[in-house]
Amino acid sequence: MDTSTLKTDLKAYSLLSTPYSLVVFLLPFYIMELGGGGIEIGLAFSMYALAVVAIRPVAGASADLLGRRLTNMLGAAVLVAAMALLGCSSQILHIYIALFLAGVASSLVNVATIAYISDVGGLENPNLYSRMRIAAAVGAIGGGAFIPITYLLDKLWGYAPAFKTSALALAIISATSLLLLPSETVHLAARHKEENIRVAGCIVAVAFFLGLATGLYGPQILPYLHGRFSLSPFSAILVYLPAVFSWLYGPRLARPDTPLLLTGGVLMAVALVGMATARSPVVFSLWWVLESLGAAVASTSLDQSLSRYVAGAYWGRGYGIYQAVNNLGYAVGAAASGALANPFFSAVAPLVVMMLLAAICSKVR
Repeated sequence: MDTSTLKTDLKAYSLLSTPYSLVVFLLPFYIMELGGGGIEIGLAFSMYALAVVAIRPVAGASADLLGRRLTNMLGAAVLVAAMALLGCSSQILHIYIALFLAGVASSLVNVATIAYISDVGGLENPNLYSRMRIAAAVGAIGGGAFIPITYLLDKLWGYAPAFKTSALALAIISATSLLLLPSETVHLAARHKEENIRVAGCIVAVAFFLGLATGLYGPQILPYLHGRFSLSPFSAILVYLPAVFSWLYGPRLARPDTPLLLTGGVLMAVALVGMATARSPVVFSLWWVLESLGAAVASTSLDQSLSRYVAGAYWGRGYGIYQAVNNLGYAVGAAASGALANPFFSAVAPLVVMMLLAAICSKVR
């Protein structure tokens, strides 16, 4: 077992993040290709979040009892199955099942990885959580290479075959992560024995409202760009590209304290109003950069905070519950998102509640 607290190995986590770009940016248009619309898109991403709600507490127990490495291994295998199913899909039901499996995989991988980060020094060095978020962003950028690949294949074969080919390729890439999983470190969690259930519970409640807000608008951004500005699928994706830099830089700004969490929430709320009222794709893109920066700061700050109030032997289970509640909020928001006239305005209210609750949590002892 690796007992070093001076280094982290996030190569496998980065590889397991590569399907993100395909699922978030190209899948909505694949659903439209199969005859679906905003409702089906929202339900698809809601299936992902519901799987997270159901599985993450179990994944947390697995990370604590079976170990970080084995839990990551199981998650990688399920992710490969999810991407392979997308690659063979022919109807929206297949997409629902694939995204549910992807939610199971995310549950296993993310809980195990964040517990691993806590083990190897996250308590002493919060920047390790930032590195985890940046590794995920780098993986997503790498997976983003399949956006132009899919574009070229679309011209040759059509969108559906192009999307499915990319999904199968990403299944293979995800499988290579099994060769790069970090060593087991679960025993190091015993270094931290303090806990405060009231504060931890308050942080979990804050995570619910952050998830609710992002669920209300997240799944609908690309369809909104497609309908509002008549952008093609690939042009709509280009509007997002500047926001990538927020996810590479934003986590570096995060710290486990309330002022930064509130700052992230304010940035998100202001940006959502800007996105809702933007009159051009360029202006929308600039607001999206600000939204992503706020989301990166807020979510990473919450990740960093939780480990300070959960006993080390229960980090996996603590993060499992925390992420399950966060995704419960996301699932509720995503399921409702397709029926909203303007999801950006609707998301401001839960963000305000999140910030008020975070301020209350800072007073809890």
